[in-house]
Amino acid sequence: MKYFKITKTWSVKAESEDEAIKQVAADPGQYLDSETVTRTEYKKPLQKAGGWKNGFKNQILGQQ
Repeated sequence: MKYFKITKTWSVKAESEDEAIKQVAADPGQYLDSETVTRTEYKKPLQKAGGWKNGFKNQILGQQ
């Protein structure tokens, strides 16, 4: 199996970031500026570190 990293860049003229995202979502092909494809190695997503520190922080912040 081969893995690829695909990067796309859009150029949009808009009043705000939210408006720019809406424009690209409505018609991505119209605003596509560049697209690159690079062959890469598979990288397993990093897991959150456990331990009492993160457990305590999550408890304080109300996250589970």
